[in-house]
Amino acid sequence: MSDFVVGIPIGIAIGIAIGISIGISMGKNQKPWSELTDREKKMKLALIAFGFILFIIGVITLFWRGDFF
Repeated sequence: MSDFVVGIPIGIAIGIAIGISIGISMGKNQKPWSELTDREKKMKLALIAFGFILFIIGVITLFWRGDFF
């Protein structure tokens, strides 16, 4: 098998494992949205936007390199 066929499932599994572990560790001390201050709400929205931008950059890079298809 090629490195691509082996690498993609391994990368996806590692990404899922890291995402779940970060989500569990950060979600323990999380307050409900209604209890957040305005500064905390802005910070949380900025972090979500930053993560979404990183995701879009990753997708563009994937298609630009041509490794996906």
